[in-house]
Amino acid sequence: MTRRIGLFLLVAGLGTATSALAVEASVSKAVSDTVCAGEGAGRRCTVSAVQPFPDNRGGLGELSISAVRDAACTSLYIVFDEPIALARPVTLAVDGAPPQRFYTPRQLSDLADALDGAGQPDATPEGVAPEFTRFLSQVAEGAVADEDAGTEMLRRFAAIKEPQRIGLTCGPMERLMPLIRSDRPLRLEFQKQAGGATQVYHWPRLDRRTVEFRLGGLLEALDRAMPGS
Repeated sequence: MTRRIGLFLLVAGLGTATSALAVEASVSKAVSDTVCAGEGAGRRCTVSAVQPFPDNRGGLGELSISAVRDAACTSLYIVFDEPIALARPVTLAVDGAPPQRFYTPRQLSDLADALDGAGQPDATPEGVAPEFTRFLSQVAEGAVADEDAGTEMLRRFAAIKEPQRIGLTCGPMERLMPLIRSDRPLRLEFQKQAGGATQVYHWPRLDRRTVEFRLGGLLEALDRAMPGS
């Protein structure tokens, strides 16, 4: 069976998630806000909050956090108050689970292209993330069936980073939901984009950011807005 399902599912699944990122970019600055639209299976609710954090330079930064639920699943979107360095890792960790890494749309598109050619000698591009390499090897070896490869790609890697926002969609979020519901803290690590050319005395560590927050309250608000979901 052809493996070109990879790119198709990337467009169908991650394309939807990227659109949702754009919708959530103008998140409310209220401490907590719930907005719902639609009825029945088409109902979609968003709960948002603002999380301040020390910016490593004696000031405060701010994250706009939105939890979104529809008939498919619960997703998480975070908007930064300044651009982040996409060339640096962005991770979200919850105690009890491996850190979730985020990827640019280009990285995921390249993975889909490589998935289409899995099993061919030159299918895996150089410099690809180790977790992508392992996944492609599993597909090539048959440990992940052809017909499941596109869906499994989204389940593992549908975590998107863009210059000023990130999104955690159905598959990765579902793995974290039991831990998040127990109100364990989440730890987000990223690096802000440098404002200009590197200066002689610039210390890159000053641009690193670690933010801890909890989502139990946002999920409870979604449960009230969408009982039985």
